[in-house]
Amino acid sequence: MAVSNHERVSRGLTLLSQGLYPYVKREMQKAYGEYWLTIAISSMSDDLTLRRNAEDVLRDDVSALLKIIIGQWDQVFSKKLSCAECALVSELIEVCNMWTYQSRSTEDTYRTLDTIARLLKAISAFEGNVAEQQKQEVLAILCLRLTQKAPQTKKLAEIIKQQSFQDSSLLRRALTHRSYVHENPQEGEHNERLEFLGDALLTFLSGEYLYRRYPQKGEDELTRRRSALVDEKQLAKFAIEVGLHFRMRLGKGATLEGGYQNPNLLSSTFEAVIAAYYLDNNYDIEAVRAVVEPLFDSVPESIVEFRSNVDSKNRFQEWVQRNITQAPPKYVTIQVGGSSHAPQFIAKVFVGDKEYGKGKGRSKKDAEKAAAEDALARVEKRG
Repeated sequence: MAVSNHERVSRGLTLLSQGLYPYVKREMQKAYGEYWLTIAISSMSDDLTLRRNAEDVLRDDVSALLKIIIGQWDQVFSKKLSCAECALVSELIEVCNMWTYQSRSTEDTYRTLDTIARLLKAISAFEGNVAEQQKQEVLAILCLRLTQKAPQTKKLAEIIKQQSFQDSSLLRRALTHRSYVHENPQEGEHNERLEFLGDALLTFLSGEYLYRRYPQKGEDELTRRRSALVDEKQLAKFAIEVGLHFRMRLGKGATLEGGYQNPNLLSSTFEAVIAAYYLDNNYDIEAVRAVVEPLFDSVPESIVEFRSNVDSKNRFQEWVQRNITQAPPKYVTIQVGGSSHAPQFIAKVFVGDKEYGKGKGRSKKDAEKAAAEDALARVEKRG
């Protein structure tokens, strides 16, 4: 009979309880001696200890153990555990509060088991090995679903498994966000340099792909389509399709803020993985093309066309008002050539005194739209 996600989380929490109890008891006894249980009770809710022996409660109730760690963090547990482990404990308290009545996706189950395994590993509990095995079982299910979901994602979904890389450290780095390194300095480099390279590779490959696919379309239309094909939302969707949303290595703060669903983090990680694959294949652009073009093919034509036709001036104004000032951007447009029947215009867009973009077109409207698109592309590259 298939095991439900609810059962998997339940088993994981049972393992956590078995590993945490002797650890919490040992550390509390070191700090308080024979009075450790009295101090522990002060961190537990009254209803847990009214009808049962407090130590029996601790053996059975993982939530109580986690709350003791938080309650005695400064006095006892911060001496051996880091702030990252404190965040793990806080996250698991939330899981305990919600798991009995909240249905969980397989992705959520994987993240919970990963958190359990990391905490057990931090306290050197034997149960951590079993939790790691449970986590890997769920990961295998997720990868199988991805490879069955869409043929075009199968190859890349397989590639992002570490064993598919000749140099597994490249993939590990590509999946590692700055927040994770901040909390785990021993991990070394995060993925931002790879993100830079991946952005360049995807810009080139998407441009070449569109140039071949649409031989009759002009520069402006191809530019708009390229922006639609590799914008943040689309790259985030690619990242989810190939399974990066449960493989990213995020710090606890980023995780608690919804990092696994954050389009910016997903798209950045996708870019970094593409760069890592390029390096792992000895700078072979053909190897990268073979995995990204099927993804480009999977995007419906109607979606690309709709995105490319969305009013870029409105989008840029929304960005400006969200990030810089409530004053709208200003456009300066001049005619630079052409005939009276087919004039050529060039436009520049300014925010305050700073130029943000430049574009050309056969009307003032088209030139201003192209300038806004150029500005959007520039700010997207800068993040």
